[in-house]
Amino acid sequence: MVDFTLLFSPVQIKGLRLRNRIVYPAVVTRLAADHAVTPAILGFYAARSGGAGLIIVEPGMVDVRSCGPLLLGTYDDRLVAGLRQLVETVHAAGARVGIQLNHVGRQGDRRECSLPVIAPSPLPWSPEQETPVELSRQEIKAMVDKFAGAAARAAMAGFDMVEIHGANGYLISEFLSPHSNKRNDDYGGGISGRAKFAVEVVRQTREAVGPDFLISFRINGSDNVPGGLNIDDVRLIAPMLIAAGVDVISVSAGVFGSYPTIVPPFDMPSGCNVPLAAGLKSAVSAPLIVAGRLADLRLAEETLQTGKADLIAIGRPLVADPEFVEKAQRGQFTRIRPCICCNRCVDNIMPTETRICTVNPSVGKEKESEIRQAPQSKKVLIAGGGLAGLEAARVAAKRGHRVTVYEKEEQAGGQWILASVPPHKAHFIEFAEWLVHEAADAGVKFELGKPATGETVEKEKPDVVIVATGASPSVPALPGVALPCVATAWAVLAGKARVGQRALIVGGNALGLETADFLASQGKSIIVVEQQGRIAVDMISTVRSHLLHRLTELGVKIHRRVQVSEVIPHGVVVTANGKRESWDDFDNVVLAVGAAPERKLAADIEGKVKELYIIGDAQKPRNAEYAIREGSQIAMGI
Repeated sequence: MVDFTLLFSPVQIKGLRLRNRIVYPAVVTRLAADHAVTPAILGFYAARSGGAGLIIVEPGMVDVRSCGPLLLGTYDDRLVAGLRQLVETVHAAGARVGIQLNHVGRQGDRRECSLPVIAPSPLPWSPEQETPVELSRQEIKAMVDKFAGAAARAAMAGFDMVEIHGANGYLISEFLSPHSNKRNDDYGGGISGRAKFAVEVVRQTREAVGPDFLISFRINGSDNVPGGLNIDDVRLIAPMLIAAGVDVISVSAGVFGSYPTIVPPFDMPSGCNVPLAAGLKSAVSAPLIVAGRLADLRLAEETLQTGKADLIAIGRPLVADPEFVEKAQRGQFTRIRPCICCNRCVDNIMPTETRICTVNPSVGKEKESEIRQAPQSKKVLIAGGGLAGLEAARVAAKRGHRVTVYEKEEQAGGQWILASVPPHKAHFIEFAEWLVHEAADAGVKFELGKPATGETVEKEKPDVVIVATGASPSVPALPGVALPCVATAWAVLAGKARVGQRALIVGGNALGLETADFLASQGKSIIVVEQQGRIAVDMISTVRSHLLHRLTELGVKIHRRVQVSEVIPHGVVVTANGKRESWDDFDNVVLAVGAAPERKLAADIEGKVKELYIIGDAQKPRNAEYAIREGSQIAMGI
């Protein structure tokens, strides 16, 4: 067993004592209302403050014009009372608490910002984005005042620390980076000019909060874009920030559009930013916080023991399991709900949407999601041991129901088993295993290798039947689709269909592209065709970006707006660019064109049981998030 001597030991930073060296970093929840703290925010942080030494709450925006109403604000005195409640909530759980101060700069979303986006230079972060307005010197001075005023309000609210967000391509980061700062005045040019705005923000913040208040500064160790900030630059900038009043440096990486991305998805190595922190360590005297896939606490401890950082930021794992730290301290590692680093909690969020976690349906609804004893214990039969059925079984059993899961396969997990097959996703199966373990611990009985039938239901006479029988792969009605060269992507990932050296995959969304990744990683030559103009529309942006980058490196060719009309021996007939063509140099054609719900059992028993529910893909094929959410919701209502 690993001895977490440093990770779980107290640490003193200036006048602030932390009970351990685990930091929950600022992660936007979109649970605010008109920029103010809400009961939902209080519930979110109350659930996550019982173990970490330091909680840094989500960014408090310093300018009302730069953020939508669901983002937290620090720009006005009216917000202080709610922030004080938030501080009291975190303190009551034993953690110390800071708040991040931010302005989004050119990375603002016009669906949220009431005015044009601003930046040090009139350069959009991508060609498709709005060109920002260049800040004048007078406007820069006013922005410095906004950061300092926000810090003063944080101190009034009782926070133990403020963190100035100078990373990830937001406003201060844009000034620091040669990639985004092309100014010719004293706020641009060389390193000292590009750092001038950040230094002024720190210096004026220090004046606003006094000499004893803790100030952290989050900075990129690398922008991960050509011509962007790199570790050599940061080794020069960080001492300037410390001289201006910074006590702690927090190391991150990436900007909008970078590769790798800001929040490393599952295909990035654990501790991917640790080398950046190590590269900065010898240049600064201040304690360093490092983030980036550090849920492996053995690696976290090693990072501390080798002096590469002083504190470890763990964000997404605490979203997935609010009791992550407490369970780890008790040595209950198998009880930790695993974060799969799918980035659903931080990516692809619409301005009106709160954060959602694939594996934890209670995120943002912690109070409402508390599992309470059912008023009456019922006999519950669940047909299907995929994610929807497993979550329904877990929650129903915890509420006191007598639950049996019938699963036709010898292993529970359903389609999630296939989702764990593509490269870099083997750890996904850990979530299904966690659900099985938790359900069994709650008393769920499993009947594996036994499909539930109408006869099963008639024999068992359950009070409740939950149909979670999932879906089956769609097979289009094309001439030649029954040829031996044709297989579904499901069969390929399950190892039930062998694929030759050259294959054409029909379907350019997640299933098709991940199957392409699986096959191309074996050295096969793969072409993907998609009838629509866009691909991977069912994937979130960071995961899509990384997957497409990898497919390019593997030589996978992707053709859009190609309609397959027939399968022929060793190929297909397509319509591309308005022309009908035969593509006939393939060993196999792989179909990845969607799924159809499996509802036979539901039809067979309708009207024959007291309560019947259809959930997950049996209701409608979607993704894991919906399956788990529906399983939880139905079980909570039984």
